Amino acid sequence: MSGVCRLARGVASGVAVHGARALRAQTETVIGQMAVKPGSQQAAAIDQLISALIAAEIWSRLDALFVMAAGDVQAAGVNWAQPALGGLSPVNSPVFVPWSGYEGDGATSYLETGFIQGDGLYQAADHHAGVWAVTGESGGCAFGNSRNRIHPRSSAGQATTRSNCTSNRQFGVPSGLGHTMMSRRAADVYQVLKDGVLIGEPVDEITTVAAQRLILHGYAASGSEGSLSSWRLAAAHFGAGVTPGQGRVLHSALGQYLAEVGSWA
Repeated sequence: MSGVCRLARGVASGVAVHGARALRAQTETVIGQMAVKPGSQQAAAIDQLISALIAAEIWSRLDALFVMAAGDVQAAGVNWAQPALGGLSPVNSPVFVPWSGYEGDGATSYLETGFIQGDGLYQAADHHAGVWAVTGESGGCAFGNSRNRIHPRSSAGQATTRSNCTSNRQFGVPSGLGHTMMSRRAADVYQVLKDGVLIGEPVDEITTVAAQRLILHGYAASGSEGSLSSWRLAAAHFGAGVTPGQGRVLHSALGQYLAEVGSWA
């Protein structure tokens, strides 16, 4: 059945459609991966987020978009960007809070993304990653591996990043809550953004790619995990590099969705 026919009948993916258009095919694919289908309001919010990322040419640059602010554990694990590749795997029971996200324990729990650096769009000199924390001030890592890390805020009040390098770069931030991301599109420099605003451009040459897992609530090293944290993450994303302008779109689109489902004011 075509999208036009679905609209005429008022249904898409088993979800009532309101307004002038049916849901995008990409939205229907995401909803199709959810065992418990969202209501029409949430479906519209999903579609609005995806549409904004497509319009800004970000969608095709994503290895993963995990929106953990969902109604149940199964939906929270879906990789919106590439559903067929599988989703998040909780390790050692991170706590799931409906419509808010996953929270680590800062000791043993974390989320496996199923990705190894270099196997997808996340490449040595062309990558980005971001996380949205809604509670916590743990100071631990929220994303990464030994050479790629995002710490939203340390006890000293600094966001810390590594972008396929061995050096930490730190920037003062008032809070670790909200959206922290980094993006590299060159071998010698990358950008760090907080809530869509550029806060730093570290000059750091890339190093040899470490073929290591990319995890959430910590960083993966060879056969181990480090700096496990207790942030509650409502969303995370990574893939090929994006511009600061695209970073602003990512922030705005994610923020609108999270406000819609009540996980972020």
